[in-house]
Amino acid sequence: MKLRDAGILFVLGIWLILSYNPANAASLADVALYRGADRQARLENAAKAEGEFTWYTTLSAETNRKMLEAFQKLYPFIQPKLVRLSSDRLVRRYTTEYQAKSFLADVLDTNDSHIEFFRRKGMLQPYYTPMAEKFDKRFIHPQSYWVANRVTMTLLGYNTRLVKPTEVPQRYEDLLDPKWKDKMSMEREDAPWFMALMEYWGEQKGEAFFQRLRSQNPRIRSGHTHLAQLIAAGEDFLSPNAHSQGMASGKRLGAPVDWANLEPVVAASNVSALAKNAPHPNAALIFLDFMLSRDGGQKVIREVNRIPTHPEVLPDPARLREGFDFIVIDPVKYNDHIDRYSKLWHGWFLQ
Repeated sequence: MKLRDAGILFVLGIWLILSYNPANAASLADVALYRGADRQARLENAAKAEGEFTWYTTLSAETNRKMLEAFQKLYPFIQPKLVRLSSDRLVRRYTTEYQAKSFLADVLDTNDSHIEFFRRKGMLQPYYTPMAEKFDKRFIHPQSYWVANRVTMTLLGYNTRLVKPTEVPQRYEDLLDPKWKDKMSMEREDAPWFMALMEYWGEQKGEAFFQRLRSQNPRIRSGHTHLAQLIAAGEDFLSPNAHSQGMASGKRLGAPVDWANLEPVVAASNVSALAKNAPHPNAALIFLDFMLSRDGGQKVIREVNRIPTHPEVLPDPARLREGFDFIVIDPVKYNDHIDRYSKLWHGWFLQ
């Protein structure tokens, strides 16, 4: 070996020794699943070195702004990089990057059905968060891939000028009353709601109910926001698959709308997950904890009029999450069976 080459190897060896950091040597799984009493201190020390994390999210621009402002007040040494996408674009982008071994994302935030797709493809890292101990088990993934941070309830929305208080349906069966024929509306792409009720009731009862509901000749609308606007305008009397934020926002703004919770109410969860091969895992884990914290992300979610999942942070008003029985759309069943239920839904209601 030449003297010059030996010198280069010696310098390289010294650099490797000096730059070695046990925290850097830990695998992503070691960091993500660590449960020691010093977890927070370890995360913060390592996050200071990382300095940033990248968040792929479907939340609104205003919600993102408030969320990151609140986060940086607590952790000014971490710079979030925000990438706001629709759910479909988030799935396509992260999948393409992962297949190309271009690991840019740290935190992925969208509905749990899409996150379950990533889990099945081996594109997520399970993680521990001490926050999970407080949450309803229906919001927690059994293998620790996520905890839901917000939820949307599907409820009966109605126009208070067209539907008398004494006439408001209180059960799904009440929707079959002949007086609601030609006065009801339904959102076009709500096969997940349909699937959840079919699975809950069983095939025989579910088919009997939805076939009779079809005979009520409901108007088919595109988009839950549009559906809520038509109810507020008096174009539609009521809808059994309105979304909680549309009805609550309309009522808050003075529109003649209200809602009733037909049990079981169907809930859809939005979750945050840790990307496999996340380049900034420590900063990402701090943010994941923050999203679930009572005085952090959950407070922000309440302030933007969504439904937080923390048991001590009630939505405004509380009856959006309390006082009724609800079921959560199962992301496993969604990925396994949604094609079949979508065909039934389209065949029964859209033809």
